[in-house]
Amino acid sequence: MKTNHIIVRPDRLNRPLAVCYCGKLSSAVFVVEGDLPDDLEALAVLIGRTPENNAPRSDFVAAAHRQDDGSWRCYLSPFYFPDASESLEYHIVGADTSDNPRWLGTGSLVVRDCPANGSSVTPEVLPRDAYVYNPVTGKYHKLVAEADELGNISVAVEQEGVDR
Repeated sequence: MKTNHIIVRPDRLNRPLAVCYCGKLSSAVFVVEGDLPDDLEALAVLIGRTPENNAPRSDFVAAAHRQDDGSWRCYLSPFYFPDASESLEYHIVGADTSDNPRWLGTGSLVVRDCPANGSSVTPEVLPRDAYVYNPVTGKYHKLVAEADELGNISVAVEQEGVDR
């Protein structure tokens, strides 16, 4: 997978960031580098969306991770690019050590039609029917969340296992 390198210059916010080209329902990697603030604690890439029924929609937000070289890497799954459009934007936003938001720039985003057949469905954190394997019995046991009378939640497994 190719990487989109985005060079940030917070002292020149009037200058647009690099144009990024992505495929509809295809993944992408953004590496944010350049003259980044020294006190940057977090960084996110906001991906613009096409309007729905002529009404604007909130941007998708993806967290980036700091690399050893000081750059920030952000993997964007296919569900970040559900619609083909040549008029989208992406924004780079950070947070400093005092948790103050910092806009670091905006660039054009072109999402081209793509035959890769990705999925626009955001995956669940954990499937509703999640099972764990018991190597002693060779069976799978369903994970369940249980709440006590005080509302404290604990994770348990059903005692009866199933073959899969």
